[in-house]
Amino acid sequence: MDARPRASSPDDLAQRVRGIEPSGIRQIFELMAAMRDPINLSIGQPHYDPPPELVEAACRAMRAGKNKYTMTQGLAELNAHVLDAVERRHGRRPETCQLTTGVSGGLLLTFLCLLDPDDEILIPDPGFMTYRHLASLCSGKVRFYDIYPRSPGGRFVIDLAEIERLCSPRTKIVFVNSPSNPTGAVHTRAEIEGLCRLANRCGAYVVSDEIYDSFCYVDDYASPVTYADRCIQLGGFGKSFGIPGWRLGYATGPAAVLDAMKTLQQFSYVCAPAPFQYALLDVLDKVDLRPRFAEYRHKRDLIAGSLHPAYELPAPEGSFYAFPRLPRNARGGHAGGGEFLQAALQKKLLVVPGKSFSARDTHFRLSFAAADETLRKGLAVLAELAEHFG
Repeated sequence: MDARPRASSPDDLAQRVRGIEPSGIRQIFELMAAMRDPINLSIGQPHYDPPPELVEAACRAMRAGKNKYTMTQGLAELNAHVLDAVERRHGRRPETCQLTTGVSGGLLLTFLCLLDPDDEILIPDPGFMTYRHLASLCSGKVRFYDIYPRSPGGRFVIDLAEIERLCSPRTKIVFVNSPSNPTGAVHTRAEIEGLCRLANRCGAYVVSDEIYDSFCYVDDYASPVTYADRCIQLGGFGKSFGIPGWRLGYATGPAAVLDAMKTLQQFSYVCAPAPFQYALLDVLDKVDLRPRFAEYRHKRDLIAGSLHPAYELPAPEGSFYAFPRLPRNARGGHAGGGEFLQAALQKKLLVVPGKSFSARDTHFRLSFAAADETLRKGLAVLAELAEHFG
């Protein structure tokens, strides 16, 4: 008998993971590690450190022995704080709340609890790649709705007529992300209200990723919480407080769904990191992040003023991303995504190809979560590339 161990093979993998491709963003991370002095406009996290008060609060919590498990749903006081804040901002109080390990943890739990095989989920295109992969992992049938601008330099918009066409008796989830990664779009109140009305009519849940809601550059921000009969709202603290690695998110919504999510969390993530929950509870009402958000509005203005019209860029309305169109070439068409990315890499500029977020390969994502000096270097390279391809 041959005692040698059997070699592993891709064929050993479960069917559910075979169609999941590595993140294009993580591939850029690997490129960055091999480059010297890159101009990094790819990173999807704030460039600033967390408030010192929050770091000290986390250290105090750890020294005080608050390193054990919390209840699965997280600290009751922190959940109550979230619900109070949602009610103040959106005029409606969700039934309940639980702390999750980032929005990604909340997404997986939500999809696992709501999607059966062949249930349909409507997802925006372009949209963060995690949505489609996790939905497929949970046996959902993904259908995309197009939010691309209808004219050069126009806004990224929700076409309610398309949503109505796509909704069917099998539609279980209508997914929305506003402010958006990768586009920077903030959907109007009319768009959000109309989408919720259609979801209500077909009996679907609206699942709303609102992790970037603090980075909003328009006056009237609307959440599906206000309008949807059944809404799962996903948010968190990582982007606003500069602590994405702490993995602290939350989910609000109907108790029937969140109770199931809590049960699944018991057998997966268990609970969000305990000392960080205590730290947030300690300083949430004591830290003013408005200067940071004003700083990011300035960065938004800087890139919007520099990249339009060459890149047909509508000014981002939220988040810290822009989704410019690939520049036109001398023949009146547009540069190819691969060709553009290679030209950018030759100049040490890191951006993320649009095909990481979309079926189309017509745009690219840049993050303006960077120091102003880095932004200006990147904008200078992009100006050179626009001239080169034009």
